[in-house]
Amino acid sequence: MHFRGMFFDLLDPNNTLENLAVEPVIKDYDRMVYLALSEFFFDSGMFSYYKAGAFQTHIVNEKMSRDMEMLLRTTYFGVIMMLNPALADAPLSLQIAVNSPPKTTIRTTGATVVMTAIVKETKFNAKVSMKGKRLAIHADLRRFKIFSNQSALESLALIPLQAPLKTMLQMSVVPLINNWTKKGVRIPLADGMDFIEEVVEYHNGFIVIGANLHFTKGLREMMEGTSQE
Repeated sequence: MHFRGMFFDLLDPNNTLENLAVEPVIKDYDRMVYLALSEFFFDSGMFSYYKAGAFQTHIVNEKMSRDMEMLLRTTYFGVIMMLNPALADAPLSLQIAVNSPPKTTIRTTGATVVMTAIVKETKFNAKVSMKGKRLAIHADLRRFKIFSNQSALESLALIPLQAPLKTMLQMSVVPLINNWTKKGVRIPLADGMDFIEEVVEYHNGFIVIGANLHFTKGLREMMEGTSQE
């Protein structure tokens, strides 16, 4: 991906979201460099991952914990198995996928990412940091809710599944997401220059990252290296 204020697919660069985010405002000037990122920057990243099919997982018997399998067989699928006892020993799989691009919300208290599906809602806390020349994000599962879109009675029957499914997401899906996002997005900074004394500030609708510059090469050496390229 290229850094142009948003994420986009190199094979389909025009398939992007409409930018409806607030315009970032920088008011502090005690750092040498400031980078402001609106909710659109993060939403475009979530949209790219969503289009690539990253926010879906298929868990089959071998990958499912014994406790989870037992809970599924004795609670949610118990009624089905009572109607057909032959299904009690049938292979079991669980497929989880979001049905719309995740939405980022940035407030002064921090950033959250909400993922929704037909029968579930998941909310993550997102911590933004600058690592070297890369902007990285670390996600932490904050809330997981599963429900039925058919009836309130079915929603009540699903309540026992919330805790084990949340644990499963924390152990399998969240590390997978963080494995992608920890690589970060490279900030276009010349060789011989590095960010130091980074600070991240959260505002309503955007994030401001400030940093000072540290030169590991002389200016003439950097200019000569650029001209040779």
